[in-house]
Amino acid sequence: MTRAIITLILLQHCSQDDVIQEPKIIWEPKNGSTTLNCKHNKGISYYQMYWYRQRPGETMRLIVFTTTGSKPDFGDVDEKKFEAQKSDAESESLKVKDLEPDDSGIYFCLRISVNSGYPAYFGNGTKLTVLGEKPEVEILKPSGTETSCKQKVTLVCVAKNFYPDHVSITWTVGSKEIKDDVATDPYATQDKETKLFSITSRLKVSKKEFKPQNTFRCTVRFYNETDVSINRHGEINGIAGISLDTS
Repeated sequence: MTRAIITLILLQHCSQDDVIQEPKIIWEPKNGSTTLNCKHNKGISYYQMYWYRQRPGETMRLIVFTTTGSKPDFGDVDEKKFEAQKSDAESESLKVKDLEPDDSGIYFCLRISVNSGYPAYFGNGTKLTVLGEKPEVEILKPSGTETSCKQKVTLVCVAKNFYPDHVSITWTVGSKEIKDDVATDPYATQDKETKLFSITSRLKVSKKEFKPQNTFRCTVRFYNETDVSINRHGEINGIAGISLDTS
């Protein structure tokens, strides 16, 4: 099918509950596989179907076109990555294999009738998130200027090289959570080349509290929408003998 015809279909499509995609949300680890399902009740004339993927900030990209009794026709994608199965005119599945973070996005199925003039129907989409790398966490030591010239020192917690960007950060000293004088980036930033995220959080500590017997911990909680996946943390102890004189 030509690009012009596909564009026309996209402009004329309808999105209704008559086309059902399951599940709505999928979380899978890197290197695994997952299966997306699509079914409809529009009648047997709607046996032609397309699968599309839309990554964040991008337009839809064709993955595969299928029709009953014919071999799947893949778009400009790696055919080894996908497996399309059509059991009958009203249902189909798409398996995504060897998952990588780049496979994350919203997958849409589009139903087309063989009867000219009939509308096309999109499903409501399945959101796939591939859990990639876990955070690397460290706490940077305060600068020499701070330890010698200021009443407070700044501890910087750096979490980097993780995917996706579902993290939260907490600070503790001993077993007590610290909520005051904490400033965490409002959102994680993504490296354009590696696609991995990083985020920082800063804690200001008085020199009286920043002593060797106190252990400061930054905990980065890496999670999905329902369950905590893993906690990573960095620790630092106070420094003995830093001056409290700011004159």
